[in-house]
Amino acid sequence: MIFSKYEGAGNDFILIDDRSLSFDSSLVPHLCDRKRGVGADGVILLQLDPAADLRMRIFNSDGSEAESCGNGLRCLVQFARDLNLSPQRIAMHDRIVEAFSHENRIGVRLGEPRNLCLNLPLAFDGSTHAAHLVNTGVPHIVLFVPDLPTIDVFSLGRKIRRHPAFSPHGVNVNFASLQPDHSLSVRTYERGVEAETLACGTGAAAVGVIASQIFDLPSPVHIQFAGGDMDIMFSDKNFFDLSLIGPARFVFSGSYCL
Repeated sequence: MIFSKYEGAGNDFILIDDRSLSFDSSLVPHLCDRKRGVGADGVILLQLDPAADLRMRIFNSDGSEAESCGNGLRCLVQFARDLNLSPQRIAMHDRIVEAFSHENRIGVRLGEPRNLCLNLPLAFDGSTHAAHLVNTGVPHIVLFVPDLPTIDVFSLGRKIRRHPAFSPHGVNVNFASLQPDHSLSVRTYERGVEAETLACGTGAAAVGVIASQIFDLPSPVHIQFAGGDMDIMFSDKNFFDLSLIGPARFVFSGSYCL
């Protein structure tokens, strides 16, 4: 099986041309295993769709299928371009998004965010915290913290990700800190990966949406992860044209013996 490895701000994926619809999804955990496989946060399939230029299917490293992935979308666009395709409309789980180029980076229009809820009381560790919920393709919780580097993202993220309030599917968890220049530093615990990732595209979009409401930030909102930076753009606070812009880079290609 031929594959290509791409990364977007440190979020890494195995890309497979599956226009023949022959991929066996049971292989995903083996492919993503960083000790015995290729190693990645997820597997992305490039497929055809009658309503769009391409369809993206994405599987988390644990084998579960995800509804969306912002960094994965940008990597898929770059992968398609490297296959001499020119995708502009990409079908996903329940929506079609548009891809575009912006200053040597790749952008995707994610569509209107859903289920926006500010200042949701969330009880954990014996106290109640102000959390903010939004779905930017997948559900995200955003918590603003004063000292981001000291946060135990793995322990707290795992606890909140499986909080009864978000049962049965769980939620992605973002810890964010507003910087003096009005950018935001973010760390994300991703469900399906079940760990902190170097970046999260839909998480960046979620933080951008929430921060624009809480802190009245204008577009673009600059988001910083350990793996790289992204920008969130929108024309007004209704977010009908919410866009995510960031890097997508080819790493290597190879063959996996089945």
